[in-house]
Amino acid sequence: MFVILGSVALNFLNSPVTEIFFDDKEIFKYVGLVIYKGGVPYRDVFDHKPPLIYFLNAFNWWFDAWMPWLLDTCLILFATLLFYWLCRKNRLARPWLLPLLFNLLIRYSLISFGNGMTREYTGAFLLIFFCVMQGSARYKYFILGLLVALTGWMQQDALLTLAPFLIYSFFVSEKPTKNELGKRIISMASGFVVICVPVIIYFSNNQSLKWLWKDAFLFNLHAPGSHPGFFNQLKTIKHSLHEAEFEMAFYTALILGLTSLLLKNKSRTLTYMALLTLVFSFAGEFLSGRLASGPGFIYYLLPLAASIPILLYVVFTEAPISFLQDKTAQFILSIIAGTTILLGTIRYATGFRFSTDKDIGFAKDPEIEYLKNISLSDYELFVFDDSNLIYLYNYHKILCPTPWIYHYFWAWDKNFDPEDKVLNSIFHDLQAHRTRFILDCSTARNNIQNKKVYDAWQQFLQSHYVPVMKYPSNRVLWRIQ
Repeated sequence: MFVILGSVALNFLNSPVTEIFFDDKEIFKYVGLVIYKGGVPYRDVFDHKPPLIYFLNAFNWWFDAWMPWLLDTCLILFATLLFYWLCRKNRLARPWLLPLLFNLLIRYSLISFGNGMTREYTGAFLLIFFCVMQGSARYKYFILGLLVALTGWMQQDALLTLAPFLIYSFFVSEKPTKNELGKRIISMASGFVVICVPVIIYFSNNQSLKWLWKDAFLFNLHAPGSHPGFFNQLKTIKHSLHEAEFEMAFYTALILGLTSLLLKNKSRTLTYMALLTLVFSFAGEFLSGRLASGPGFIYYLLPLAASIPILLYVVFTEAPISFLQDKTAQFILSIIAGTTILLGTIRYATGFRFSTDKDIGFAKDPEIEYLKNISLSDYELFVFDDSNLIYLYNYHKILCPTPWIYHYFWAWDKNFDPEDKVLNSIFHDLQAHRTRFILDCSTARNNIQNKKVYDAWQQFLQSHYVPVMKYPSNRVLWRIQ
């Protein structure tokens, strides 16, 4: 009961009535709106995440904002109880400690930005995968296949984080014979296909498979922007751990994991895999280098919410002839790992209050108030160069006139779209829909690296639109001529 109440209480800190505004969530919510209105991701709106997060956000529009929160809460609670069961099964001194640490980490205010983040879901999938892998369920490998597919369709790089335990479950767990290995592969493949087939059928029936492949997979292999070197990434990760206040939990788990390898250990291979999973939790940063871009990408640390408690569990259960098996030592080490996070959560909870639109930083800006107070239909508004203001599409429940709803690519890479196909398609869509208003944020943000793109955009505005007013924010609202 303590575990259940604790998990639900932490989830309630991120409920719709206390929502934390974040532009990624506005993007996911908008793509859910596109689905709700009959559109198809990638074909009718561009984003480069796999589609599962968009289908979940469609529940915002079919039902209510509480439905995604309820699904999210149930997923975290299920992962928590499964982990609690595993800790009790293996007689940890206080089996609620590590499940509590998982909840504190995955709900930590400095990295979570509330419910509905892809890496939050894949963190829960990772913990569930580990618990099932360590258990003896009848359809164990079928369930593992389901979890691999759910992870891949939610966040691509999370498959790398999952890979060590996937390999372990195939080749090491219970020492399979050749026949047993084949059965495992078939069973896991069956679970994988059960998730994949409906997704593929959906996009195939909507003539959008090529868009899915191009935007959700190929785009990420050559994402725009420069990538820092390996050592710069390590420095960035160290700095981000400090900024997120994850240092104590991370280093405690890492040092204990390395220490346990020097002691007698029932399963050194499992310890190695848990350590690899901890390292691969930074897969998002190693593949994209985005953490260096600032605190906006600090949610890349969310996979640690699962990999840190998993490593501590492995250390406590696989090193029987050492001080690590002592119940008092386990309690003290768990407290050391979680103290900073617990104090930070208490600090955040003491400032708990119900949120409103007024809590959004730009909500009181005159241009935002103006656009919120007029009646708008589909395709009548376009926001250029500020993904935060996708909020306006969701506020009015309207569709953007072009699939390109955000435009940071030109800020990340001056050579993005060298033939201007994306820019020209935006021009074409705005004219085809005779879009009434354009809220231009390019001058306010001043981050488009390619001057030709900026000049072409301004020329288009001046040729087809007239400025309504330039606001103190340096945004300009344009109305069609």
